[in-house]
Amino acid sequence: MYLLGGVTSSIAAVEDAARKSGASPADQTAQSKAQVKATIQNIKDGLDKLEIDFRNTPELQPYYIKLAGVAAGAATAEEKAAANQFDAAGRQLLNVVNRLTDVLLLMRTTE
Repeated sequence: MYLLGGVTSSIAAVEDAARKSGASPADQTAQSKAQVKATIQNIKDGLDKLEIDFRNTPELQPYYIKLAGVAAGAATAEEKAAANQFDAAGRQLLNVVNRLTDVLLLMRTTE
């Protein structure tokens, strides 16, 4: 998450400088954007698998209700990143992380 924040700040700064100078965005910015988009897609894919594991594992099923929807949250972040709304995508991922934290806390307190 912290890496995403650094990359998105860098992207925004480079794009802002490019707009002010009238130059086209640097290749580095395009690579950074592609990397962020790919990372968010990987996170979404992993969360899809996690939801399936929770749904299909009897010991984890009680926590599935709290977990359900985190992959959809990551999909929303992916959509925002695809629309070059990296700050909004990062905020959406923070919501996902908060939900995951809630599930972990619930699992810890009900052991």
